[in-house]
Amino acid sequence: MTTFDPAEWIGDWISFEQLIDSRDPAIERAWADAEAAMRGHWSAFSLILPFFGGSIRRFWRWACRTTGRENRHTPIAGWHIEPLEYGENAGNGFALEWRSDESTVIGRYAYQLDHMIDRGLEGKPCYVFHADSAPAGSPFRVLIAMDPMPARAELTEGGLLSHLHFQYGSSEAVLLRGGAGAGAKLRRRMWYPTMCSADSDLLARCNVIRALHRLPAWEQLPATS
Repeated sequence: MTTFDPAEWIGDWISFEQLIDSRDPAIERAWADAEAAMRGHWSAFSLILPFFGGSIRRFWRWACRTTGRENRHTPIAGWHIEPLEYGENAGNGFALEWRSDESTVIGRYAYQLDHMIDRGLEGKPCYVFHADSAPAGSPFRVLIAMDPMPARAELTEGGLLSHLHFQYGSSEAVLLRGGAGAGAKLRRRMWYPTMCSADSDLLARCNVIRALHRLPAWEQLPATS
């Protein structure tokens, strides 16, 4: 049974889009290896890649885009999450800043866990948060997200960078179908905006790309010219 733990969410997060679009030589190498691995071995991706010019990177750019139908023009570069203040049922949510770059906040709202759905992103249980302080019609009133995985502390023990998938919208009806409650389903099953813990170095960010494509982790960054 998934149990919400606000401590796993607190801190800074960067969008996976930043890793997709990065031109850092080491990240470029990680993507090149991923592209080669996907072309060289049959997988579920093999059926999808022809629609994206044979590029797994283009596929993830499409799937993990942070813009959506209610926010078409402002990509989400990252989050800053803080505990809720005393008296706000602090154990049931968090305060989340939506950022379009490192210094530009486009919204900051207190989110409370309302309920869970049984099968959300990746077919796993997901939380449904409400931000009642967000203006009516704001695309940030409802947040659906899965647990960060793995636990953030695992990175310091040689584990993978913590990351999570999410969706957001102005109401549950925009994001879910099939009624309210645990049995509701995502309307857009292939929309996978993703955040990665910002408490990470370049090696950890390269290795989350490699792990996504079942490549072994690097122990150190490759030499680049």
